[in-house]
Amino acid sequence: MSNARTLSPAQRPTLLVAWLLAGAGTLPFLAGAADLLLRNGEWLGAVQIYGAVIASFVCGIHWGAALFAAEGLALRLFLISNIAALLGWAAALLPAGPGFLLLAVLFTALLLVDRRLWRAGLWPLWFWRLRCVITALVVGACLVIGAVA
Repeated sequence: MSNARTLSPAQRPTLLVAWLLAGAGTLPFLAGAADLLLRNGEWLGAVQIYGAVIASFVCGIHWGAALFAAEGLALRLFLISNIAALLGWAAALLPAGPGFLLLAVLFTALLLVDRRLWRAGLWPLWFWRLRCVITALVVGACLVIGAVA
């Protein structure tokens, strides 16, 4: 497994870009929580759809991992990612409160899949760490929105 401390100097800019882009991806969730707490939550519908899109994006990453996984794990990744994408779609269709709570559960479940992929040696340590930090921010925002909306 690759470790962030063992990256070559040539790889460090790529790692920085990955962290910056992933961090930027949390901004709509954080803005949605702030919008709900400070204003009237006008953006929640758009943020809820964004959540479904991002959940599907993570599911796509899992499909990519399935291409390099052992047969049994690959089959589970294909199935789990399709079910998770459908749950993301369902979350987008629900009222804001339950929709964001479902997104929080979904992103947590997707992180558990990532833990399995990291332990299987398919994810480098830096990516596992990135997923933990980003998921904590996203799930936190979804829980706030789900509880208040």
